[in-house]
Order: sequence, then structure tokens, then C-alpha cells
Amino acid sequence: MKLRFFLPILLGLLFLPYLASAGPVTYRAEMKGIECAGCKKTITRSLGQIPGVKSIRIMKLREDKHRLVVVTDGSAPISKAQAVSALGRDSHYEIISWDEKG
Repeated sequence: MKLRFFLPILLGLLFLPYLASAGPVTYRAEMKGIECAGCKKTITRSLGQIPGVKSIRIMKLREDKHRLVVVTDGSAPISKAQAVSALGRDSHYEIISWDEKG
């Protein structure tokens, strides 16, 4: 009898964090310094190390400028400083702008 009472409560508590998650958040950035497919792989690998990142897309806007779209699970916000740090100090990539698109 007690098990019937406590089991739904226990299951609810176990799954509550998954139900309460904020949902996906998209960040858009403009970048310079991307010269080849290898650069895109390096950026994708580096930014993919940030907790919560689900996907990364890089599109060419002009010869010297690219758009970066990062989709996260919404578990924690990502700042421009975090993205720059993930790319590395010695990186020749430059993040010009960084905006959260909700």
C-alpha cells in the first residue's frame, strides 16, 4: 500500500529536472578568421566542448565574415567570453558579435 503512494512521488522527483528544463536556446555570432573547412572543424570541436551545446552551424556571409549558429539545451547561458575562451587564447578566430536568440 505504501509503495503505491510513494512510487508516483518518487518518479515525479526523479523526472522533475528534465521537465523543468528551459528548452533550446540559439546563439548567433559573426566571426572573422575562418579560412577553410579545417577552421570550421576546429571551431565546431572547440565550441562543442561547452556544456549544453547541441549543434553548431557555420555559414559564409562574405569572403572574410561567417555566421555562427549555436543551439544549446538551455541548461546554462553561454557568454561571448565563454565562446572566446573555448576557441583558445592563441586562436586567430575573432567573434565580432554574440547574441542570444531565445
